[in-house]
Amino acid sequence: MGSYKSKNITLYNYPELKINVLRWWESLFLSPNELSKKGILPAPNRYKSELKRCDSITAIMLTEGFRALWLSFPVDLINNATTEDIERWATIVAILVYITQDSEKHFATIAGEKDESKKSCISESRFLQLQSSRTYDEFIRRLRRILIQIKGKSSVLSMCKDIEKWVLEKQRFSSIQTNKQIIIEWAMKYYQAAI
Repeated sequence: MGSYKSKNITLYNYPELKINVLRWWESLFLSPNELSKKGILPAPNRYKSELKRCDSITAIMLTEGFRALWLSFPVDLINNATTEDIERWATIVAILVYITQDSEKHFATIAGEKDESKKSCISESRFLQLQSSRTYDEFIRRLRRILIQIKGKSSVLSMCKDIEKWVLEKQRFSSIQTNKQIIIEWAMKYYQAAI
C-alpha cells in the first residue's frame, strides 16, 4: 500500500482512526448490553435506515449517520479534508452499514466459498461486475448486493482499507500497477476460496 501513502485521510495514514470506525460501527450493530460493556452509546436506529436508503455518496454525506463518524475524527483532519477524502469516507459508510457481523474473514473469501450445492456463494459473474465498477454509486450498489448475499459477514477494518484503496485507485488510476490493484487482490481471495 506504499504507493497510496499521501496526505489522504485513510486508515493507512492515520491508524488511530480505526478506533473511531469500530466504535461507530459497533454503535450501530452491537446489542445494548455489549455496548454498555464497552462504554459506547447506541446510535439511533434511524442512522442505519437512512444510510441504507441512500443510493449515492452525495445522499450519504447528508445523513446524520455519516456525520456521526466524520465528526468523530480529529478537528485538524476535518479542517484539512479534501473533497476526495469526504467522498472516500462516504463510500466507506455506505458499505459498512451492510456489514452486520464483524468477521475475521475477508468478504472476497466468503464470496468464493462453496455452499452445499458446491457453488460459490457469489457467482463469478456477479463478482466480476463488482470488479468492473466504474463509479462510486455503481460500486456501492454492487458491493451492497454481495454483502446481502453473504449475510453481512466481513471484516469491518479490512473492508475499510479495501474501499480506501479502491477509491484511491479510481482517483489515481494511471499510477497503479495492474498487479497491485485491489480488484486483483479480491480476485485472488475469491478464486482461492472457490478451489
